[in-house]
Amino acid sequence: MSVVLMTTSRQGDTRSNRLVPVAAQATFKEFWVPAAEALGLQWVPLFETGIPVERSDLPDVIRELEALRALWVSSVPNREAILERLDRLIDELNKINSADDDVEIFVG
Repeated sequence: MSVVLMTTSRQGDTRSNRLVPVAAQATFKEFWVPAAEALGLQWVPLFETGIPVERSDLPDVIRELEALRALWVSSVPNREAILERLDRLIDELNKINSADDDVEIFVG
């Protein structure tokens, strides 16, 4: 199993549908969850089982992901693959947040 970002159009426009890999389940559980808990993050641990995210919550989710990134950049060597996925997730959520597309957002 894995954790992904999935967006689907509420209007049926398949151009807005996206599936972005975040992490293998084992990687998420081994690295993401403990780091998120150490930082006191609320959203990131919920991604393990999956959760819908409202557009209004995106700024909070992005802030948590950026805090996680800052932790890993400063303290976790050899995590290029994890940082690459994290950067892509942050980038995709920023695009969604600034777009006018009416999409449902799910991470899990």
